[in-house]
Amino acid sequence: MSTTCRMSVCPRHSASASGTGTCGLATCRELSLTGHQLAEALGNAVDAKDHSTHFHSEEVAEISRILALHLGMNEDEAETIHIAGHLHDIGKIGIPDAVLRKPGPLTDDEWNIIQQHPRMGADIVRPIAALAPQNGIAGMILHHHERLDGSGYPHGLSGQAIPIGARIIAVADSLSAMLQPRPYCRPKTFSQAYADVLRLAGTKYDPEVVNALTRGKDIIAATFPAMRRAAGLPTTAAPAQPCRAPQRPQPLELIS
Repeated sequence: MSTTCRMSVCPRHSASASGTGTCGLATCRELSLTGHQLAEALGNAVDAKDHSTHFHSEEVAEISRILALHLGMNEDEAETIHIAGHLHDIGKIGIPDAVLRKPGPLTDDEWNIIQQHPRMGADIVRPIAALAPQNGIAGMILHHHERLDGSGYPHGLSGQAIPIGARIIAVADSLSAMLQPRPYCRPKTFSQAYADVLRLAGTKYDPEVVNALTRGKDIIAATFPAMRRAAGLPTTAAPAQPCRAPQRPQPLELIS
């Protein structure tokens, strides 16, 4: 059955004077749902590769969506960032297990390998036309480890040069990482992790995104345990201990 479609990127789109077209493919809603499910499945595959990051991509995706909405973005924009959150670490599929799962300090060469995962991830999704634009999902994946002061990677971008979606994912990614047990670090409580992000607002993180985190803090604080209960994971953190960073001295927010 034909459906009306306004998506000019659709390969079956036929333009008319009104700018609409019809096609015999699945509806845009169905295609969007399928794309989201695929992104979720790929994110789960990455999390399965590194057992210290259980459910990490799912958390980053959901928290990124909440942050985007609290920044005033519309549902479509928030959904795009949500999908990018699922896929942000897809490049870790290309990182050797011996490096990704290493519990102790990494060598310089190993750290350089870890830093390739955003570039690998962007390259993986770029053949998909809808994900390819530099200011779209591929760009969010590529730049989610950039930091506001230019201290991130892979390109050392700073400030507004970092795509807004990547700035959102950076906060969600760091928050989730600090709340999860890692081989080199016990999880922090939400209050501890939030305080760390707040302390780095304006240097590592976009202060507007951190303000959105503050506005949505109660929702986000409740979201983590709810998601973890649904996944059968522990919902409370052991008392935090100083992290044994697995890289030469790189803070956790750069290695999540």
